[in-house]
Amino acid sequence: MNDFRKSQQVLQKKEARADVAKLAEPQDDEPSVYNADLRKKTRWSILWTVVRIGTDQVFSFIVFVILARLLSPSEIGTFALALAFAEVGRVIAIGGMVQNIPRAKKLTPGLADTVFWTNLAMSFVVALVVLVAAPLIMDLIDQPNSAAPLQALGFVLPIAALGATHMSLRLREFGHKSLAIRSILGGTLGGAAAIAAAFAGWGVWSLVLQRFVTEGSNALTAWLSYKYVPGRNFSKEELRKIWSFGFHIATTQIIGMLPRRAMDLTLGTLINAAAVGINRTSFRTAELVMQGTISPFTTVAVQTMSRLQDNSAELVKAYRWMLTRSAMLTIPALFGFGVLAPDAVPAIYGEKWHEAGQIAQIFSLMAIPYLLSSFTSPILMALGRGSALQTLSLGNVIATVFFAAISAPFGLVMVASVSVVRSYCTLPFQMWFLKRASGITPRDALSAIAKPLCASVIMCACVWPLMEVLRPLFTIRLVPVFICVAAGMVVYAGVIYTISPEARKLVSQQWKRICGILKR
Repeated sequence: MNDFRKSQQVLQKKEARADVAKLAEPQDDEPSVYNADLRKKTRWSILWTVVRIGTDQVFSFIVFVILARLLSPSEIGTFALALAFAEVGRVIAIGGMVQNIPRAKKLTPGLADTVFWTNLAMSFVVALVVLVAAPLIMDLIDQPNSAAPLQALGFVLPIAALGATHMSLRLREFGHKSLAIRSILGGTLGGAAAIAAAFAGWGVWSLVLQRFVTEGSNALTAWLSYKYVPGRNFSKEELRKIWSFGFHIATTQIIGMLPRRAMDLTLGTLINAAAVGINRTSFRTAELVMQGTISPFTTVAVQTMSRLQDNSAELVKAYRWMLTRSAMLTIPALFGFGVLAPDAVPAIYGEKWHEAGQIAQIFSLMAIPYLLSSFTSPILMALGRGSALQTLSLGNVIATVFFAAISAPFGLVMVASVSVVRSYCTLPFQMWFLKRASGITPRDALSAIAKPLCASVIMCACVWPLMEVLRPLFTIRLVPVFICVAAGMVVYAGVIYTISPEARKLVSQQWKRICGILKR
């Protein structure tokens, strides 16, 4: 068998569109140095991830606005409760196994085929379990209306499993362009189907249909983006090798998503489905802002950090590089959103979501812990520290359930406030685990976000009184919101450019690139 390193270069040049025969050749260990080549791949991957996240966020926002106006808080809450269990099933069936591909130092057909057939088999098993158990589960939490949607969502899993291995193989080669195309296509088709169904009066089933259409499109696009045909190289020995890491990652991902889903289940059990809908809508709105500025970096982090797992100094350098640039976008976006949320949310979604605007404002205060914790998971995953992730995530789940349960009787505003406090209380534990695993210190993290945080606070201090002055002057509530957004962007840009050498360097680099393009 020939050296796979040559094959790897061919795959990179042709964007990993080689035939499956080349996948069968072994590869040497890749250099774990944050060199110019890896920097270039990381930057291009981040660029395509920005395109994907940006378009995805725009389409998601438009679809979400329309659906929020067409559906009631109770219907959205009913779907959220079903989705809480469906997402756990998805991770069990798919999530852990595919993570073995991007971190593998040697890629073989045995690994690819073992991951593919294991995912597909497990997805069918989980779908059948959900079909039987859904009525019992929903009766247990006193939400019987969510049982049928949950049963239907179970059969989305085999569709998702068909494309999971292909996309993981593609992303191993930093093929985030393909992921961007897949996301845009799937989001557009799924959103269009959901809106059409909602107009037709399908209610909660319009959201279920959205999942089927989106995952079907995603699977088809994944097969087209990476020409790998599953073979007969399934290996029990290979499965034994990767099972432990896959199990740890799946468990960690489940525990990691449980804080949010545990909140839904707690509110659904102690209050009602409408409370779940309001809480989910408020957090979803804040999340659209957060994901649009964080995901382009964290999505690439696993691939980049995996190549640096044997060089702690370069890993710290890459961490600071990503965190600084993400903080420049995330902190001002979320802080600014928090100032404007009480006016913006009901103006966009309708007055029935007035309470969601107040809660979204509270959630915006989670900017710092959300940003830092978003980078902790991919780094620990890249380093193979599944047990640390499990411990960290389990503690977060316990804290979330406990504080949600004691605050639920006092209303959603109290629940959101306590959630913010809890996120800051658990942050030191996350940083401690990160330091033990990677050598990244709290000082590394805080120094990376200090200047964006300072500039964002100054921006909010200017925008808040401006909004108070403008609000009574306009009958259309979105007009002062847009004015304040523009003013906030100007203030923040001026402050961050003044106090941050990193920002000035970025501006200079981008200006040179633009001038170079114009000269051509």
